Amino acid sequence: MRKIGLDGGHTVYELGPVSDVVLFFGCLNAFVVSQYPENDWSLLTDRLYKRYLRQDDLEQAFALMERAKGIFLMLPRTTVEWDESLQGNREITWLDSKQDTLGTIFSRYFDLFSKAQGSAISFFGEFGIYQPVRILISDMPSFIFERKRPLSEYDELSLNDLPFWLR
Repeated sequence: MRKIGLDGGHTVYELGPVSDVVLFFGCLNAFVVSQYPENDWSLLTDRLYKRYLRQDDLEQAFALMERAKGIFLMLPRTTVEWDESLQGNREITWLDSKQDTLGTIFSRYFDLFSKAQGSAISFFGEFGIYQPVRILISDMPSFIFERKRPLSEYDELSLNDLPFWLR
């Protein structure tokens, strides 16, 4: 099964199988975006999900991700209907649905986002080049192609287009 990662700076942080990442964004939309519409979540639901985070977006995106983490930590695991037969099969899921809250189930996602953001900032500080935070396929050889994909291709995606990592 295809693996997905968070790219930022000089490092790719593997999140897990496509279905896990899709579930994360499904939960984000269902339990955060729809419940807290006073916030503009598009940095996460569009820029991160489908495109890439611009350097000027990092601070606000980090704050939104921290807010989402806090909300996830208040949601019991039973908020999602889990197929327990999938547990332990790393080809299907890397998530541990036996954790108490969505925040603990998706804790790696929040931690790895923070690391990817930090890596992008560090790379810029060291080399003066911004390598954007984005979601991409982390399996070889697809990763090599995805890492070289011009940002202009991401910019050309319309609202109805799937992200490249879902194609």
